[in-house]
Amino acid sequence: MKILAVDTSSFPASAAVAEDNVILGEYVIRNKKKHSQNLMVMVERLLNDLDMDISEMDMFAVTVGPGSFTGLRIGISTVRAFAQAAGKPVVGINTLEALAYNYVGSSAVVIPMLDARREEVFTAAYCFSGNEQRELLAPTVMTVDEISELFSDGIVIYTGDGMLKHREEITGEDVIFAPANLSEVRAASVAALALAKADTAVHYNMITPLYLRKSQAERELENKKKGLSDK
Repeated sequence: MKILAVDTSSFPASAAVAEDNVILGEYVIRNKKKHSQNLMVMVERLLNDLDMDISEMDMFAVTVGPGSFTGLRIGISTVRAFAQAAGKPVVGINTLEALAYNYVGSSAVVIPMLDARREEVFTAAYCFSGNEQRELLAPTVMTVDEISELFSDGIVIYTGDGMLKHREEITGEDVIFAPANLSEVRAASVAALALAKADTAVHYNMITPLYLRKSQAERELENKKKGLSDK
């Protein structure tokens, strides 16, 4: 089975192609967050380098959130177009789950963190039994102090750009901070996770973003309406 996976949920953008649990190629770009300009170019170059065509893919995968509102929309709309053109299904992958999957097989609790601004992070908690990933805390928004307090015992691996931003605030008895190569969502991990979840693939129209918080524009509009109603 051939799969094309894409991630544009945060600052880096990445694309990967996997076949039967082998990662054939992956591109990662960290360049001013211009995902709308970079993504199609990345995919085209990746497929050209592999002498493959989009029509050869059996399935597609994309991170659906949480993450950047704009980035998620770009990734999802792009993969929808690919799936529609190829007539193939799509697997939507939770961004935090994909980030934690960099540590598949670890005996530690893995806590991915994505910067949610306003002194909060998008976070969750996972553990592994072999290759099986188990959710200990469902994706949510909270402060670093709150998540640190929940998982203060045992070996805990923190990863993600939220970890990088709030590293000094993280506490615990036995804390491990992910190195640079494992602290970002990778399309290769998205592809591997999607292959493990192939039975959850759906029609491209059924893939929707996972937002744990309203966008800034929505919040500003609500505040504006509230201000008008209070007058």
